[in-house]
Formats: sequence, C-alpha cells, structure tokens
Amino acid sequence: MENLNLFVVLLGGYNPGDMLESHNLFIGVGKDMESMKSQMKKSWKYATHVDAYMILNNADGFNIKIKEGKPYDKKFPALVIGNIGYYREGYFTEFHNLIPFVLRDETDSIFEKLNRNPEFSEGQALSKDARSHLDDKHVISAFDVDDVINVQQKIDGYIIELVPDEKKSENILKLGYQFTDLKKM
Repeated sequence: MENLNLFVVLLGGYNPGDMLESHNLFIGVGKDMESMKSQMKKSWKYATHVDAYMILNNADGFNIKIKEGKPYDKKFPALVIGNIGYYREGYFTEFHNLIPFVLRDETDSIFEKLNRNPEFSEGQALSKDARSHLDDKHVISAFDVDDVINVQQKIDGYIIELVPDEKKSENILKLGYQFTDLKKM
C-alpha cells in the first residue's frame, strides 16, 4: 500500500467581485500534492493557487497514521485545527494562524490549546474589539474563536489514527505561491 499523508492546504483565489485575494482551507489525504490537485479545485472552485501547505505528521505528542477505511465513530481523541484571527497594533489587516492540536477527551480545553500560541495570547491583551478570535464566534472562556475544524470529520474513506508517541514525527511546512495551474482546471 502506498504511503499516504494528511495535507492541510491554504488555497488562494478570487470569488467574483472580490477586490482582494480570498483564501480557503483544504484538508485531504494523498501520496503527494500533485495527486490532490483535482480534489483541491473541486473543494473550492475559485482556487487558482496554493499559498502554503503542511504535511501533518504529529500534533500534541500524537503521531498521525492514515489508513484506507471507514472512519471510527468515536469522538476522542480528536485531531482539530484551530484558526485564530488576530490583530496587531499599527497594521490595517487581520492576521490568521492555523494551529493543529488534539482534544484527548471532552474535558480538554480548546482555550488552553490555543493559549499556547503567542499570537493568540498577545491578542487577548488588545481591546475587546481587536483581540484574537475565531470567526464562527465560538465563545470559549469569554474569548472569541474563529474556526475549530475536526479533521476526522472532513476526511471520507480514510481512518486517521492518533498514536501516542514520545518520538514525534516532524510536520513538513511549505510556504510560497505554488501550483498556479489550479486556475486552468
């Protein structure tokens, strides 16, 4: 069986009428980026390129293993990606940071997981209107949170196993404008 990887991809493109580039997230399983081009385009028809991607091999001390099959029905542990939006004094923009983490059980705190991130922590010190947030406006311990994405629920046909391991595998992060041929698809 071929080696499968879990990809988290930041797609860029323009919706009709946009004045600024828009972004969307793609989460998929494949052997490499090339093998997932049509899946990426199908997930968001306005995608024209990739701005960044990560091969997610580890989160919170759990190695990530991918197998073909029907996903488990159990809720925990859950591989989650938190999307924090935050502001910085003096910048006319909203910054975003995607943070993978594992919720071990129903008592695990999303706020504590996000609070480990310096941008989120620093953002809490800003005024209420400018502090770090998650756009779906999930209020967690009186803090706003943009998006909380359960990865296992976004992947069909694959089992994502979270295996506790002291020798954690490294995640692979690639930044930069690439795969511009998505606009031709």
